Amino acid sequence: MKTQIIVLHRYAYSDSSWIVKALSPDLGILSLLVKGAKAKNSPFRAGIDPLAYSEIEIRYNKHKASSLIIPKEVCLRNYFPKMRSNLQNLALAQFMAEIMLKLGRDESHAAAEFKWLLNNLEYLELHSVKENSLSLWLQKLCDILGYAPMLSKCGQCERELLHGPADLWPALGGAICSDCLGARESSYDSLFLQELGSFAKGKNDLQQGSWQRIESFFVGHLRAHAGTLENLRSWDWVLETRRLAC
Repeated sequence: MKTQIIVLHRYAYSDSSWIVKALSPDLGILSLLVKGAKAKNSPFRAGIDPLAYSEIEIRYNKHKASSLIIPKEVCLRNYFPKMRSNLQNLALAQFMAEIMLKLGRDESHAAAEFKWLLNNLEYLELHSVKENSLSLWLQKLCDILGYAPMLSKCGQCERELLHGPADLWPALGGAICSDCLGARESSYDSLFLQELGSFAKGKNDLQQGSWQRIESFFVGHLRAHAGTLENLRSWDWVLETRRLAC
C-alpha cells in the first residue's frame, strides 16, 4: 500500500541504516527500518529526514503493526527548506513533531493529527511564527485528541463565563464560575485566568508573556491527561530560541 508520512524522529540502526518514526494519516505512528539510507546515493535519503513530508510504499500487515516495516519506496513531497532556515520556526516544528510522536498512538485520530501537523508545517514554510501560533496549535490538538478543556462554560453549572473562569477544576473538565467556586480560593493567578478567558473568546491582542502562560497551561493539561509528555527536550529548545531572538 501507499501512504503519506511526516517523519517525526529517527535514530541509527547500523552504520548504514535508520529506524524512522513517522506519522501516517492512514495508520498512525509507523516504525520503519530504512536499510542503506545513510549512503549518499540512497533513494531514501532526503525523504526520511526529520520533518520531511513524503509518500511511501510498504507491505502492511495489521496483525503485525508493531513490527518494523521495511519501505519499498520513499518519495519526498516537501522538505520545507525555508522553515528549516528559520531557527524559531524549526524549533516550533520540532516541538510539534515530538508531541505527535508521544501522543499519536490512536489510529482513529491519525487523519486529523496528520492534517493538523501538515497544515502547520506548510504555514511555517511560508510565514514567521506568530505569538499565538503555539497556543492555537495546542488547543486544536487537545480537541482532536478529546482532551479539550472547557473554557467558555462552567463545568459545574454549564453557564456561559461572561467574565472569564474563576478557577480551573480538571476533574470537571475545565473552568468554573465564581458562583460555583464560592468562598474557596482559586488555584490560579487571577491575571492568568483573565488571559485564559480572553483566549477562549478568540481575542488575539494578548502580550507575549500571556501567550507563553497559555502555552504552558495546555502543555500541562496534555501531560495530566496523556501522562507521556515528561522530558520534552524540544520545549526547552523553543524557549531557548525565543531568548536568543530577544
